[in-house]
Amino acid sequence: MEKENDKKQPFPWGKVGRYAGVALKYAMLVIFALLVLVPLFWVGMSSLKTTEEINANAFAFPSKIYFQNYVNAWNRANMGSYFGHSILLTAGSLALLIVLAVPCSYTLSRFKFRGRNAIRLVFMSGLFININYIVLPLYLMIFGAGKAIGVGTGLTNNYFTVAILYATTSLSFSIYLMNSYFAGLSPSFEEAAKIDGCGYFKTFLYICAPLALPSILTVILFNFLSYWNEYMLAINFLSPDRSTLPVGLLRIMRESKAASDLGRMYAGLMLVMVPVLIVYACVQGQLTKGVTVGGVKG
Repeated sequence: MEKENDKKQPFPWGKVGRYAGVALKYAMLVIFALLVLVPLFWVGMSSLKTTEEINANAFAFPSKIYFQNYVNAWNRANMGSYFGHSILLTAGSLALLIVLAVPCSYTLSRFKFRGRNAIRLVFMSGLFININYIVLPLYLMIFGAGKAIGVGTGLTNNYFTVAILYATTSLSFSIYLMNSYFAGLSPSFEEAAKIDGCGYFKTFLYICAPLALPSILTVILFNFLSYWNEYMLAINFLSPDRSTLPVGLLRIMRESKAASDLGRMYAGLMLVMVPVLIVYACVQGQLTKGVTVGGVKG
């Protein structure tokens, strides 16, 4: 009887251990959240202070809201033009990526043909290539192609060229992300479309692509963040008057430090970060759903 009672009694450290584990988990989450939020809050607070206030006490709250930093960053530092360039390049790159990645992913996941595995292997190998290591070869290749066809630097200092580079360098990841979703679609959809007289293209366009919309939106959101913050290709391929926000931000930081205008520098940082934060806050649920659904389908 004593042995049976001993077995029924819970081990005193069991519940304590569980609570300690939960407390440690939440403590780590809070720490990581603070590591992200505190710098953002500090930059935002500094962007509303004068340079004199920042130099006096960088961690104090502003004595009054000073929006002139944003006006100076937008007008005098040309951040308005950089903002427009980034929107144009990001939108064009995403459109090109979707046109290329969605049909490729659908074809590789839904059709069996000779060489399919070899093509898939070629695409997947792109996941292991860091774009920073091939910027110089890409520039020399495109610059040489421009000279060969007689346009000089017309191919390098060109938004369309950079958009092609953005789209193609992220093609492997996008195909990988959508492949599992397309592979998990039931063949009954295609069979029903075939009975109704739809060919391969109509089946893809009107049946399978809409069904894969969560995965497509996830690809768009992931690559939006990548394109918006991209720096290496933009600074090497585009002239200063066509710069994007990350490149323009580097210039404004240099100018602001030289002119001791720290408020304008922090305002420039906020102008780069705010659109990304707004987009992520609006679509984080869809982003999580797309990744989860794609993983389940696979």
